[in-house]
Amino acid sequence: MEFKKSTVYKGSLAVLTTKHQKFKAIATPMRAGLGLNLLTVNFDTDTLGTFTGEVERKGSARENALKKARIGMAMAGKKLGIASEGSFGPHPLVPFLSAGEETMAFIDDKLKIEVVEQMLSLKSNFAHCSVQRFEELSDFLKRVKFPSHAVIVRPNFNRTNWVSNLSSKLGISIPPQQIFKGITNQEELQEAFEHCRTISEDGLVLIQSDMRAHLNPTRLRLIRQLAIKLARRLAHGCSVCGCPGWGVTGVVSGLPCRDCRFPSDLPKLEVFACPSCTHQETLPRRDGVLNVDPMNCEMCNP
Repeated sequence: MEFKKSTVYKGSLAVLTTKHQKFKAIATPMRAGLGLNLLTVNFDTDTLGTFTGEVERKGSARENALKKARIGMAMAGKKLGIASEGSFGPHPLVPFLSAGEETMAFIDDKLKIEVVEQMLSLKSNFAHCSVQRFEELSDFLKRVKFPSHAVIVRPNFNRTNWVSNLSSKLGISIPPQQIFKGITNQEELQEAFEHCRTISEDGLVLIQSDMRAHLNPTRLRLIRQLAIKLARRLAHGCSVCGCPGWGVTGVVSGLPCRDCRFPSDLPKLEVFACPSCTHQETLPRRDGVLNVDPMNCEMCNP
């Protein structure tokens, strides 16, 4: 596989759309890897969706990252834009483990390209629990790395939709469910806990990790790793047209079992493509994996 080293972004300026201080995680990889400098616009990205559900995120993480980037570009009047979006929940292959997936989008309206990279990691403190007594939180707080990582406290019920519907019917404004975000000290945590317990329908309080980047160092590190990955891809130019952004855009499944050779759903090949021209190449996995362990084969271990 051949590619050209791309230097088209050296000395250029791109706008980063963020509310949660992602600049410190993204700016250095972009400057070191591409010579690309960043400026930020403080758009309220919570209007596109919140982790706590007050605002539902519509569309995929990819769509929202691209939308954020374009909003920032329009606000700053720039042709280059970057934004990221996070998603958290059970790991797609190991459901009992929590995982975090970051998506980062880069747009170049001069070259008319969009380049999106993603990264899935088990190194996430995403978790939640419902308890009745404050003393029951000890193990959970250690697991989510409190107080270096913030937590969110709320009553153990969700009347957001009920409030929204009632407000609409009556034509009046009703305060939404009380949610205490960004808690990073014991005293504030206990005060919020006791308040939520008194208004909870069942006496339980829901505690969850705060996944906003500026209050979650673990997530911020993953964003930095993804920024490095994106910068490396943008440094790779297409061997045919020279456009930056040559990289993996898909996979071909069918990795065979080591014993019976039955094809699995796991990828056996990677598809590399240019974001501008039609050139693409299908190549073996870069990690060198050639087969599936029989323990994970549908035929050998149904």
